[in-house]
Amino acid sequence: MTRLGETGRRMGSLVLSWDAVKAGAADPSDGKNVVLHEFAHQLDYENSAADGVPELATREQQLVWSEVMTTEFASLRAAHETGIATLLDTYGATDPVEFFAVSTEAFFERPRALRARHPKLYAELHKYFRQDPVEYSAER
Repeated sequence: MTRLGETGRRMGSLVLSWDAVKAGAADPSDGKNVVLHEFAHQLDYENSAADGVPELATREQQLVWSEVMTTEFASLRAAHETGIATLLDTYGATDPVEFFAVSTEAFFERPRALRARHPKLYAELHKYFRQDPVEYSAER
């Protein structure tokens, strides 16, 4: 298996396959981007070990994040297990850590579709990243 990228708390850096970086940039609306994916992991490490929950400002934000992400993760896992097509890459069904990374890819690369199909997930990512990629997305 070809390694596309990796990051780690102790690393403090990202390791990326240049071919994977170019592939992610070639189609800015396919929902796949190793740079976004690995940076999401790095953000996840900011508050502790990676757990799919980046550093959030308040306890209330953490509670809402947890509720939305738990529901959306379970939905992706169920769809994956039953063979239902999903907007999110099914690699995100692996665990909450990968779910956050895959959701980040979709947020920036397929924001309109994400907002339409997963409005609560989109809203949480919008609050966290403090931007609205629908406004500038190249998504078709």
